[in-house]
Amino acid sequence: MRPAPVAGRHLDDGHRLTRYADRVAVHCHRCDAPGWVLADWRPYHWTARFRCGSCGAALDSAAGDWVGPVHYGGRRPCGYCGHQWVCACVAGKPGQPAPTVVSGLCPHCGRSSEVSVSGQRVREGEANDPHFGLPLLLVEPTRAGVLWAYNAAHLQALHEYVVSPLRERAGVSNGSMFSRLPGWMKLGRNRAMMRKAIERMLVKARHDQRS
Repeated sequence: MRPAPVAGRHLDDGHRLTRYADRVAVHCHRCDAPGWVLADWRPYHWTARFRCGSCGAALDSAAGDWVGPVHYGGRRPCGYCGHQWVCACVAGKPGQPAPTVVSGLCPHCGRSSEVSVSGQRVREGEANDPHFGLPLLLVEPTRAGVLWAYNAAHLQALHEYVVSPLRERAGVSNGSMFSRLPGWMKLGRNRAMMRKAIERMLVKARHDQRS
């Protein structure tokens, strides 16, 4: 049984980032207007949709829509010395043709071989929504790194973590949202900076909800 929260301490209850993924504040990929991605978790998959109230652009998870970053990677034995493996990786850009072959250097003989690559959508670790890759609305650069959040509830959870002088983990796995935060967000010296940044973002989030 996990201990009850104590005043002045933050308890990591093990919840994941996906807790906040049902309503994500974003910028439209076409006109940059603010909008919302609305999603439902239906075991065992998400269904999501987006429609811009400004330009009418629409995205639907049922159609496999994705406008965010993609990484293309693959590997093969070297075509010259047979060393395993020659690896190749390249970042794709929205609107550009997807590569099918990328050159990779053999770490053994140093010669180049063509490597067939496949694409993988980048869903985590970036300031983009996890359903379509749209740029997030709630983003705040700081001197230590970029803060981002899906919505006001996500921001509030981060705020509670940041302002707590003591932080507890009650037997949760490394898959929890707080355990996977970047190292700079966990440092005490960044606490005041992060608190101010999150509070600015909360004001923006509440204003957008009223709009």
